[in-house]
Amino acid sequence: MDALSPLEAVWNAGPGPAGREGLSLARIVAAAIELADAEGLDAVSMSRVAKALGFTPMSLYRHVGSKEELVLHMQDVAVGPPPAELDPAPGADWREGVERWAWATVRCMRAHPWILQTLPMLGPPATPNQLTWLEYGLRTLRPTPLSEPEKLYVMLMLNAHTFGDLTFHEAEAADTPESAYESLFTRFLDPARFPALIEAFGKGAFAAGPDPAEDRDAQFRFGLERILDGVARLIEARAGSRP
Repeated sequence: MDALSPLEAVWNAGPGPAGREGLSLARIVAAAIELADAEGLDAVSMSRVAKALGFTPMSLYRHVGSKEELVLHMQDVAVGPPPAELDPAPGADWREGVERWAWATVRCMRAHPWILQTLPMLGPPATPNQLTWLEYGLRTLRPTPLSEPEKLYVMLMLNAHTFGDLTFHEAEAADTPESAYESLFTRFLDPARFPALIEAFGKGAFAAGPDPAEDRDAQFRFGLERILDGVARLIEARAGSRP
C-alpha cells in the first residue's frame, strides 16, 4: 500500500491506541502545541517533542510520519472544531453570523499565534477542522444573493484580516517601545516630507491606551465593520439587480 501524504494522514487519523509505552498521536501533538505556544513554531522538532515526552525521536515516527505531518496535526488540533453556535440557524442574519465567526476565529488564532507561521508551509485551509470553520462561514452567507465565488472571497478577506491582527501584534510584541516612536517622530521626521504622519502622531494616532487588549480589539473591530459595510453594499447591489 502506498504511504499516505501528510494531508491524507491527518484526514485518516483517528484516536488510535497508545503504544506499549503509553505514547500516542494525541500526546505527541499536544506536546508539540505546548512547545509552539511557549516558544513558537521554530522550537518544534521531532527531537524536542520526543525529549519533552521522555521518548526517542524514532518512537514518534511510529505515530507521525514527518515534521510536516506533525505540523498539520498541530494546526488542526489547535484550531479545533468551530463552536456549534457558529452554525447559523435558518433565517439568521448574515452579518451577525459573519461577525460572530470572525471574532471566534481571531480569538482562536490569538491563542496560538504560531499558526500564522504554518501558512507558507501548508497553504490554504485543508484539514478537517479548518474546512469545518470555512463551511460554517460560508453557511452564514447562503441566504444572500452573492455568487459562490463572492461568498468565498468574503471569507478569505476575513481570514486575511485575522492574519493581519496576528502579524501586526506579533511584530509589536517583538517590541518597539512607545518612547522610541516618540523619539523617531520628534527628532528625525522632516515635517516637509512626512506632514501627514507627524499630524497623526501629534493627534494621538500612535498613542497606546491603558488596556492593550482593548486597543487590539478596537482595531480589529474597526476593520471588521468596514469589511462588512462593504459586503452589505455589495449584497444590496446584487439584490437590486435581481429581476
